[in-house]
Amino acid sequence: MKLFFYKNWLKIAAVFVISLLLVSLTSCRTSSNYWYSHVYTTWGAEFHFQSFWDGFWGWPVSILSYPFAWLCSSIGKALGNSYIWGIVFTTIIIRTVAWPIYSRQNGVSVKMQLMQPEMDKLQKKYAFRKDEASQQKMKQEMMLIYKKYKFNPLGCVFTMFIQFPIFVAMYEVVRRINLTQVVDAGNGVLIESYGKFALADTKLFGFFELNGTSATVGAIQDRILCVAIAILYAGITFLSQKLAQRKPSYMKKTTYNPKANDQAKQMKIMNIVMIVMFFFIALSSTALGIYWLIGAIYQIFQSYIGRKMNERAYYKMKKESI
Repeated sequence: MKLFFYKNWLKIAAVFVISLLLVSLTSCRTSSNYWYSHVYTTWGAEFHFQSFWDGFWGWPVSILSYPFAWLCSSIGKALGNSYIWGIVFTTIIIRTVAWPIYSRQNGVSVKMQLMQPEMDKLQKKYAFRKDEASQQKMKQEMMLIYKKYKFNPLGCVFTMFIQFPIFVAMYEVVRRINLTQVVDAGNGVLIESYGKFALADTKLFGFFELNGTSATVGAIQDRILCVAIAILYAGITFLSQKLAQRKPSYMKKTTYNPKANDQAKQMKIMNIVMIVMFFFIALSSTALGIYWLIGAIYQIFQSYIGRKMNERAYYKMKKESI
């Protein structure tokens, strides 16, 4: 089983990421349009789920969404009741706090790079030995390599799993923080009421409206801004991925299995599909596009630091493994 996960970890991770994205962005807590129409009131109200599966995914999101909304509102109110500054600084703070999770993912990558030459030799050794005894012996030797580098084949999938509640919680904050609801004020009078964490200043540069605008909704300048932000986000994300795919100096000295080229091509296709998908989702909300744009810019900074840390970790692990 572990052999299967090692050989196919990229495909498994890709399917996992796409599946979670589709579930979280299209069906999470939407069985009765509850997610999009519910304003923030109390933390307890966040745990009113429509079904078992809503609750199964909704619990970790709800635990984080309300505190994130409070943080966004608190920052925004401290900076002139500003919706945009609340989003910007909350995104930066949350990504910084969650940095250890991303660092763990980088650690998995470093271990795989260190292991790769030994894994290549092992696969070459047993390439034409398909009998059960030889395959069992191969698994045993592979387990020794895993133990040597303290590697868990499921580590990268687990790390992705714990990242998603954070991602979806912030997605929910951006979509819901300024929602309104109609309440009965008595005597049949209905009034529109904002939620607990709403921010009054929803304009960018005092000109572009961010609340409720998209590529198809709002004044012409607001629609243009939404499209421009989506394009800029896609461009920066593509740049970030190109930078991340550049081989560091220590990898250029390593001999890789020819299958690594196929995996690189698969990853490139996966990245393009993800960029296109997020581009069209960003067109549905200007505020959401800004949130993702800030995250993409910050990701470049994180990736640069991560590459430097990976290089140090690589040589340290290599020295310890000798």
